Amino acid sequence: MERAIFVSNLNNLRYFDNGFSRIYFGNEFCENLIPSIRDLKYIIDFTLERSLNFTFVTPYVTDNGLKRIRILLEQMVQDRPDSEVVFNDYGTLRVLNKHYSDLTPVMGRLLNRMKRGPRLMTVIGKLPQTTVEYFQSSNLSVPILLEFLNANNVKRVELDNMLQGINLILNTMEASLYVPFGYITTTRLCLTNFCDKPELEEMVGIFPCEKECGKYTFFMDNEIMPVTLIRKGNTIFFRNDSLPENLEKIGVTRIVMEPEIPM
Repeated sequence: MERAIFVSNLNNLRYFDNGFSRIYFGNEFCENLIPSIRDLKYIIDFTLERSLNFTFVTPYVTDNGLKRIRILLEQMVQDRPDSEVVFNDYGTLRVLNKHYSDLTPVMGRLLNRMKRGPRLMTVIGKLPQTTVEYFQSSNLSVPILLEFLNANNVKRVELDNMLQGINLILNTMEASLYVPFGYITTTRLCLTNFCDKPELEEMVGIFPCEKECGKYTFFMDNEIMPVTLIRKGNTIFFRNDSLPENLEKIGVTRIVMEPEIPM
């Protein structure tokens, strides 16, 4: 089993140790957090000096975000053409295959349509087994999607460690499992924007980003939720520290450790 560490910013490198053979770097959830080329070069040098494998992680994007990603991909082709790129936007996949075929595309966890609502755990014990299996599956069970991924040179997919477990047979695909933080939902409407400006507390909108997500984390508890919800920036996460027992059956060959919420 390969062990990778998710480094969402350079400060996270303090968690690195020799038990990891791969570094993930980048952001899945917000194009405002696409790293600078300076930080990318630093991470690439870090991996080369230690003979580590490298995976660059990208979010869903606008056209402007895709332009920023392309600048970083150009650098990677020069310095680390053996790298993986996790795409969470099919536009990024198209650009990868058309212009950066040396890089290896990996389907991100935002695209796998796993059933993420934690409230499911309050009723799952009352459901028929076939229904439970449905909630443990995703669109990766649909043959036409697997055909599309194969046709687009995608051989690896990224998975969250769902509370209800995972029931997938990927056949030609390998999978990476992210622990301990899974995401529930994400949006361009970042409710962390202006959260430290009390005079604007009644306003909801898309305001100029001041990267408040780097300063604030919100923990939300409710009696109908079996776990604490964690809001970080524009995304809500949950935590699950228990690994599934069927990793081999699922096709998981890599564990991606998140030392902090990946924002």
